Amino acid sequence: MIRIEPVDTGRSDESVLRRLHAYYEPLDREELPEDDPVPFERWLLDRRSTRRDERVMRWVAFDGVEIVGAAVTWANLENNLNAGYVRVSTTPTRRGEGIGRALLRPAFDDLETQGRKLVDTYVINGRSEAELCQRAGWKMAYREKRSRLSMGTLDVGLMRSWIERADERAGDYQLLLLETPFADEHIEPWCQLQFLMNTEPREDLEMEDEVLTPEIWRDLQARTAEAKRKLYSVVAVHRPSGLWVGSSSIMTDDLQAAQAWQWETVTHPDHRNRGLGRWMKATNVLRVRDAVPGMERVDTFNAGSNEPMLNINLTMGFSPILVMDTWQGDLESARKRLGA
Repeated sequence: MIRIEPVDTGRSDESVLRRLHAYYEPLDREELPEDDPVPFERWLLDRRSTRRDERVMRWVAFDGVEIVGAAVTWANLENNLNAGYVRVSTTPTRRGEGIGRALLRPAFDDLETQGRKLVDTYVINGRSEAELCQRAGWKMAYREKRSRLSMGTLDVGLMRSWIERADERAGDYQLLLLETPFADEHIEPWCQLQFLMNTEPREDLEMEDEVLTPEIWRDLQARTAEAKRKLYSVVAVHRPSGLWVGSSSIMTDDLQAAQAWQWETVTHPDHRNRGLGRWMKATNVLRVRDAVPGMERVDTFNAGSNEPMLNINLTMGFSPILVMDTWQGDLESARKRLGA
């Protein structure tokens, strides 16, 4: 008989979390079969730490002592208070038995209790879970491409040429190099700069503009350090005004040195078409390559409609490895349609 239990990964006994980690390993291989499994130490650190601006809840489906399914909800406590995220998974051999629907009930209860009206989830493009989203009455609102840059194929000469050519179009700008933890005087302008991420394509996804406060950023830096990660950032500064007008960041991982993550690359609309994006990305990737010799690859996520950034990434050598679709819909309607 299937039983559903809440699991607090921040406090649960490590033995339970080892079993949950083992449950997720084959599911991760379904998405990217060639990647190495995430080490337990990395997985554990990520789930022990929770940011001050987020609420994360988990439920696990057991058949006896075997884990056969899991669900997670995530909600931002500072932004987008009308929406929440849910992700449900089931052991491949147990799909079609109603385990996912049973897990949706406590997950939907949690989001409903918080007053969330919209619910998001993501599905790997082409997977059968999309049919469930359609039955729920959700719309496919946002397509995201995950791409990968191999350090072994990075064209260092091309990157240096992008840096050298900056004087041709960006002579009024200079680059500021940062790494976490940022100096106090850099935090306020950094937070203001990140508001530019709200100009990135959202396609049909319903969401509000997000605001990053210094308090949230300091907490995020602390969580980043606890998780044994570091953020390397490059900021484009407009010399005449002193304004910060663009940034690009890469996150590295002490526990998985081979894997790094490209975070934002964004430029103020009034300062685009000057090659700042290429300049920042080239500078940062060469800088991080030198700082983290074990880095083998950098992964990034971009909206499928963000052609300018996708084109820069393709020219750098990024190759698409995964397409993910975000589905979004009304929570109350989904409960009725799915019987959850």
